[in-house]
Amino acid sequence: MRSSDSKIAITSLVALSTWLFVVLPLIYLPKQAAGTFLGFDNTAWTAIGAIAGLIYCALTAGLLIFAVYQVRSARADAKITRTLAACDRYDFDPILDRVTNRIAEALVDGTLEAFPRDYNLDMESLFNYFESIAIGVSKGLYDKDIVCDQLKPIIIEHVDDLIISGVSGWKGNPDKYYEHMMRLYREWKTG
Repeated sequence: MRSSDSKIAITSLVALSTWLFVVLPLIYLPKQAAGTFLGFDNTAWTAIGAIAGLIYCALTAGLLIFAVYQVRSARADAKITRTLAACDRYDFDPILDRVTNRIAEALVDGTLEAFPRDYNLDMESLFNYFESIAIGVSKGLYDKDIVCDQLKPIIIEHVDDLIISGVSGWKGNPDKYYEHMMRLYREWKTG
């Protein structure tokens, strides 16, 4: 509901309740008798107070619902912004750019396969970045769908080319060091 619509609704509600519970009784009640104020006795004023309390509670509940909605919306927006910023590092971070360029050149000219230890730091930097993204996804800090849209083909290609193919020269299970990234990789690869 737009802000102006809600203002009109609240103003109309206040005007209607004022008309029903204040103006009409003043018009149609007999002249002020003893023990009354503005034509209302103690029972009527108690009823008016109860109605005012009910309206106050309803308005407070409406504000509470609106506040909860705003907080959830702000959190969702912050999560999306965080995710996009983390994913954009792959394209805009100068260190990751140099790392990926060195790995790509070494893959093409065969030096990575011949001397994998020389590129160990580059590969670890790249996969540490992917692992941090995957940890953020598993902890709910990053939006999984956005990470999938942004990095799925990139992560799958790097894992296939460097880890699964064995070109990296790493012995043992990659899950030991890159557990979250490998979990995402398997999920995306099979799905």
